[in-house]
Amino acid sequence: MQAVEELGYVPNLAARALSSGKTCIIAVVFPYVYDAIFTDPLVLRILEGIEAECKKVGYNILLSTPRLTSAGPDKHYQRLITSGYIDGVIALDNVPFASVIEPVTKKSIPAVAIGYYDTEYCVRSDDYSGALQMMEHVAGLGHKRIGIIAVPENLHYSIQHRLAGLRAGAELAGLDFNLLPRADGDFSTLSGSACAARLLAVHPDLTAVICLNDRMAMGVIQYARGIGLDVPNRLSVVGYDDIPMAAAFSPPITTIDQRAPELGRAAARMLLSIFDHRSPSSVQIPTSLVVRQSSSVADQSNTERG
Repeated sequence: MQAVEELGYVPNLAARALSSGKTCIIAVVFPYVYDAIFTDPLVLRILEGIEAECKKVGYNILLSTPRLTSAGPDKHYQRLITSGYIDGVIALDNVPFASVIEPVTKKSIPAVAIGYYDTEYCVRSDDYSGALQMMEHVAGLGHKRIGIIAVPENLHYSIQHRLAGLRAGAELAGLDFNLLPRADGDFSTLSGSACAARLLAVHPDLTAVICLNDRMAMGVIQYARGIGLDVPNRLSVVGYDDIPMAAAFSPPITTIDQRAPELGRAAARMLLSIFDHRSPSSVQIPTSLVVRQSSSVADQSNTERG
């Protein structure tokens, strides 16, 4: 060890991999679907959890952001998983038309999916319960004219489960979910503003808008503020994810905490246990409602008009 210090010796990972069969590198895969992946604070919080667990045991992470088409992930990603450079993969896998985990498991590389892809090892958030809590909260405040801002459900598995939760919550509140106006965005703040403009142009009497992520909720609030609608006294707005900005926004956003860092930590722990030749069970992370200042009791003067 004295000689190591004096000479500044650093182990050669490639040589170590040849002798041990391990690189101590885990690929963390965030497929590019809508906008640049690192504009989404939720992704960074998941990565935070993965990195914390990997650091404990001396593993490095390699980030990959493959582009997806119906033919599958791009060729750069395909080269990565056949390179022998990685020991395992943790991937967000929530897109119905293509999977980033499937080509990994075909190569018998240990892998954990975060999401709803049907694979042996997965970690997911309880999206159904989270959305059910959203609708129960909004309906419990007396809102009946409720707009929904979502993402096309055929493009994202988690949205399917969130919409099912909203439907169940509406039925419990005696509301016809099919009659609630809906607009679809792409998770971005800009799309939230655009969806709010479309909904309110046709349904100016809406008293609440449920958004299936926080960034779209921020867009709704920005649009409402721009046209002079007070949030929450005239329009309640709720989001989903509980990204850090949700608490700092004005007004602070009522949202669903899906414990993103714990999603990452659970996925990393699961992959590390697979490395140890164990067979962990899949994990569902519970969600919880976080009530802040963007939602309030419905204005009875508005609700009574219809």
